[in-house]
Amino acid sequence: MKKKIFFQQLPIPSRYGKTIHNVYFAVEGDKSAVMTNYNRLPKDDQGAVRAIIVKMATVEDFKSDRVKWNLKSYNYGEIRPFPHRFFFFQKCGNNLIFFDYCLKKTNSLNDAFYKQINKRKKKYEEEFEKKYGSTR
Repeated sequence: MKKKIFFQQLPIPSRYGKTIHNVYFAVEGDKSAVMTNYNRLPKDDQGAVRAIIVKMATVEDFKSDRVKWNLKSYNYGEIRPFPHRFFFFQKCGNNLIFFDYCLKKTNSLNDAFYKQINKRKKKYEEEFEKKYGSTR
């Protein structure tokens, strides 16, 4: 049976400025890899991740050594708030969709891994477009 996919919007409080990009995280069935792993982080680390995401949502052309907006050969990005932790996202129109998470303690992520992430990205992108219209 196919698991239902939906997108939960993360509200960005107005005190941080005007929201340029709406932020969502993907939920499949009743689970979200992004939020499950975010919630497992210590509170201080959650604050650091939240700060990066808020800046991505409110600062035009936000740049950080912790954010790669587009990975080489792929049209999705990653934030790496701490060594070995990766949150994957895609930009769809003026929306940022966080769709996957990885904890990699040794070596780097190889191309085969990024191809698997890309397959999941495509699935979420198609579902997002069905629900919210064209994002291009």
